[in-house]
Amino acid sequence: MKIYIPYKHTTGEELRFCLRSIEKNLTGFDDVILITDKKPDWYIGETLRHLDVSTRKELNIISKLFQVKDEKFIRWCDDILQVSEIKNWYQGRLSDALQRAQGKYYEAIRNTIEHFGDVKYYDIHTPAIFTREQIQRVFRLEWGNKDFVIKTAALCEEDGEETTDLKINRPISKEAIQELVKDRMFFSTGANGFKPQMINFLTEIFPDKSRYEI
Repeated sequence: MKIYIPYKHTTGEELRFCLRSIEKNLTGFDDVILITDKKPDWYIGETLRHLDVSTRKELNIISKLFQVKDEKFIRWCDDILQVSEIKNWYQGRLSDALQRAQGKYYEAIRNTIEHFGDVKYYDIHTPAIFTREQIQRVFRLEWGNKDFVIKTAALCEEDGEETTDLKINRPISKEAIQELVKDRMFFSTGANGFKPQMINFLTEIFPDKSRYEI
């Protein structure tokens, strides 16, 4: 299967380590393709061009994924690391996630509950295996003035495997990072956590360029 990454252009440093992690830890994938209107200068892999249609994050993501023509594919995010196998992981129910959410994301979860019920919450920071049929079904929801959480909407009928999420979104020491990610099947980074300590840690464990870098 191919890996598709809906991507909004930044310096691309999170993406750089994400791609290195994929090459180091994952086998059996065919290629990695960015879905974006602008790629990082150093990226030499394939792209699927797509302009953002809105300022709404979830709507932009589902619009990007709708461009994928593969009948089955892996959706990845540029901040997900250390994954060695792909499963459709979830953590609790939508009602659990709603208690933790704020702002627009709270509204997206609430809309998803109203449409699908209190199903398993798949929108944790992991890759996911999608079919084109699932993405088309989510794309056809009433997005006019509503957002939905995409992975849950697409995978709500799947059995999945329960796990706990780990997104490091605060500056902590390299030693603390090592302790958090030890024995983890995956972790991800946030803007507030992608600081020199995290960059140093990632440089140590993923020192080699991927095939997607100049």
